[in-house]
Amino acid sequence: MVKIDSWTDELPSKHFEGADAVVSCLGHRQPGWKYKELISKGLIAYDGNSQVIRAMGEANVQRVVTISSFGLNGDRQWKHPAAKAMTCMFKTFMWKAGKDLTKSERAYQASSLDYLIVRPVGIGEEVEPCGEYYLQEEGEDVVGGNMAKMDCARFMVDEAMKPTLHRASKVVGSKPGTPM
Repeated sequence: MVKIDSWTDELPSKHFEGADAVVSCLGHRQPGWKYKELISKGLIAYDGNSQVIRAMGEANVQRVVTISSFGLNGDRQWKHPAAKAMTCMFKTFMWKAGKDLTKSERAYQASSLDYLIVRPVGIGEEVEPCGEYYLQEEGEDVVGGNMAKMDCARFMVDEAMKPTLHRASKVVGSKPGTPM
């Protein structure tokens, strides 16, 4: 794991040398709403992930798993009312965060990388990990909300190490029926 507080031309390609994959958690889905201080620090999904894409090219790493939001550009598989609400928020008072995350997603889609854009449902610090994650599939019950961050991270690392989804986005959540 590499924590990056500021970017220079030297970062992050030196950290990617010899890696099989990159997991990027750059960006924020609630700046200015839940975490007001992040607005003053600036939005970094697009700028940061653009540098990740460049650094991956320099280090010859092809696989990346990155996080975004179920409220953006998705395959609209998750039919929960919260999906429409989140989409509305990204189009109104959270439009800057929505634009930043959308540009980040488009940068990966325009690249030649083998990417997976992960769209977690309601991840939270206070949620206890259960060691499981569920993928939203067409025609199935909707995945549950209020997913543990660790369970989302487990999915991302699993997909980085043993990819099953390529150049795609996927909604991931807790056990179907789990309330938000």
